Amino acid sequence: MAYLITCAGSKVEKGTFQTSNLNSLSFNDILGPARIELLNLVPKIKLDWERSLPAWKLYSGNRSKLYPQIREENWKKNCVEIKVLSALFGWIKHTDLLPYYDLRMSDKILDNKFVYKYWQNKNVLAQFIDENDIDLLSTNYRKAIHGNSNPVAIIPNVNFTDYGVQKGKWLNKELNNLAC
Repeated sequence: MAYLITCAGSKVEKGTFQTSNLNSLSFNDILGPARIELLNLVPKIKLDWERSLPAWKLYSGNRSKLYPQIREENWKKNCVEIKVLSALFGWIKHTDLLPYYDLRMSDKILDNKFVYKYWQNKNVLAQFIDENDIDLLSTNYRKAIHGNSNPVAIIPNVNFTDYGVQKGKWLNKELNNLAC
């Protein structure tokens, strides 16, 4: 079982950086070609792989809602499987090293279509979802998977009203209960 979450529009640009590269991202054997193609469709994005952070740290910017709600030790548990749906990279793991970038599923790319439409047309994201996964995704991120806002996995039995903060608190509580 994995927790499925979205990337965050608010990213940090400071930290203890590490070096990484596009080929080291999770699921690259399947998503690699789509990632390269998308990078070519968004020429404004320049990636500095010498300044990479774990995804969970990168997405913990000052306006981020979900990520700061989760305690650092929960992010670092080795038995936790969190898949993050990134507008630029598709599925990644929360521990993957990423450089700063600015792209949302609702942005338009060179061919004038939304990023979520790009991923939807590639038809590669759904294969990474298992029936027991927990869906904490937002609408445009679900659209990238199957073209509509319907859940892609199990939805927690909680009425989230402030989606980011409440989803983050809920996920932190879940991760607190995991003994590795």
